[in-house]
Amino acid sequence: MLVLFSLITNAVSAQVKDTLRVLAIGNSFSEDAVEQYLWEMGQEVGVNFIIGNAYRGGWSLIGHWKDARSVAADTEFRKVTDGKRVNYGKHTLREIITNEPWDVITFQQVSQDAGRQESYEPGLSLMIGYVRALAVDSVRLGFHQTWAYSQDSDHKGFAKYNRNQFLMYSCITSAVDKAMHYHQGDLSFYIPAGTAIQNARTTLLAKSRPNEPTVNRELTRDGYHLNYVVGRYIVACTWFEVLTGRSSVGLKTRPKGLIPEFAAIAQQAAHAAVISPMTVTPL
Repeated sequence: MLVLFSLITNAVSAQVKDTLRVLAIGNSFSEDAVEQYLWEMGQEVGVNFIIGNAYRGGWSLIGHWKDARSVAADTEFRKVTDGKRVNYGKHTLREIITNEPWDVITFQQVSQDAGRQESYEPGLSLMIGYVRALAVDSVRLGFHQTWAYSQDSDHKGFAKYNRNQFLMYSCITSAVDKAMHYHQGDLSFYIPAGTAIQNARTTLLAKSRPNEPTVNRELTRDGYHLNYVVGRYIVACTWFEVLTGRSSVGLKTRPKGLIPEFAAIAQQAAHAAVISPMTVTPL
């Protein structure tokens, strides 16, 4: 765990520049993570993020590889530059990977299979090789650990975990840990977004508040995608900490409508996850 913590806190932050180009290869869970709040946080500390999201809804590691191999222009390229969020439509993965000299590129598994370690291969290995062949030599590759569903989620994939949230979370952390060890020469950091969400679920943020638009269904809006405000903010704080090496605790940047007390809890949940990425920290 000490080695993993070192990877998280040092591998990316050691070379943080005034401009940091970040590409997530993912799906709606990467949309929840990077397309809002992260750019604004960077501005507060003097880091100009250029953020890309290679988005295809419900897509897995092997699904992205099949798109790459077939040269299919089926992946949406979403980009945040100078605070402007633009969807450039569908492109090939090659076009997206070569669009910028990305400093950081991340992978993730589709949410329902994120806790099934056997589902990671051969997709992860193939995608690592593909990205290495196209990206700049200095690129750093990492993995985005996604979150478990709400306990009342009706997602059909939840049945793979006996509809038990903590079992799903435990399976996800175990699967990502094994992937990080297997690819320790390729993956240099790990973003514990799922742990940050699980930390926040020990607080009042996870409780249903019918009159509070920023909180619902254990930080989700539908049982699996993050709540638009506080859920997404927690994960953005986690990405911010890993990518910059700076604590999110005390940041003034917060979503419109999120009261300072809730923002502070969200920041603490993210910070605790970066310190202890494999275990829940009750707050």
